[in-house]
Amino acid sequence: MEETKSSEAAAAPAHVLPSYKELVKQWGPAVGVEEARTRWGQFVAAAEGGTVTLIAMDTTASLGYPTWAALVPLDKVADPGHCPVWPLASARPKLADVVLAATRFPDGTAQILTRHRRPVVALVAALTLIDLPPDGERIDVDGFLREGGTITLEYDYGHAGSTTPDGDLDQEPIPERYVARAKEADGSEAGQGEGDSVAEALLRLWRPPAHVYSSEAPFHDGWGNPRPDTDLPESTVRF
Repeated sequence: MEETKSSEAAAAPAHVLPSYKELVKQWGPAVGVEEARTRWGQFVAAAEGGTVTLIAMDTTASLGYPTWAALVPLDKVADPGHCPVWPLASARPKLADVVLAATRFPDGTAQILTRHRRPVVALVAALTLIDLPPDGERIDVDGFLREGGTITLEYDYGHAGSTTPDGDLDQEPIPERYVARAKEADGSEAGQGEGDSVAEALLRLWRPPAHVYSSEAPFHDGWGNPRPDTDLPESTVRF
C-alpha cells in the first residue's frame, strides 16, 4: 500500500488538545474550514493520492475545544458502505455541516464524498486516526485471504475492573472489543487487529515489523502478549 503522506497545511489553532498534537506530528498542522473550502479541489485530490489533511473548526464557544476532522483516503474508513454520502460539489458549501456530522459526539460517523456517484475520499473525526497501524504494516485482507491466509474473529467481553477490600485498584477495566487474528497459510501468526466493531478490527489488522523480545521485565511480544519463555540465554531474540 502506498505510504500516506502529510498535508502541507497552514498553522494549527493556538489551542490544541494533546491528542490532536499527536496527529499534527504525524500528518501536519490543521487548516480551518474556510481555507479547506477555498482549497477544496486541491485537498480532495491530495486525499485521493494518499494525503491526510486535518481540518479544525472552532467550536470553543459551545464545546470548550476545537472540533477536528480529517479528509482522508477511503482506506482510512472502517465500513464505508454504511456511511452517509455527499457529492463533492454539495459538500463544499456545507463543509461546516459535514465536519459536524463526522465529529459530533457520540454519534458522529464518517462522511463519504463522491464524484459522479463514485466514492473517492472521506471526512472522518480526526481522533479515529489515532492508533491506526502505519500503512506499510497493515494487512490487505482481500489479498491475504486469496494467498491462503486465514483470519479469525473473536469478541472479547472485557472486564469491569476490580478493587481490593481497601478500595485500591486491583485490575484496570478492559473495554469490550472485537479482535481479528491473521495466520499465514502455513499456520504461523501474521498479525492482529482490535476495534469497537468487526470492520474496525479488520481495518486495524496489522503485521508488526521485526521486533525484539526483551529479557527484562515486562516480557512481551509486539502485540503486548506475554513472552512464552523467559529463560533464553540471549539478551534479545529477533524473529
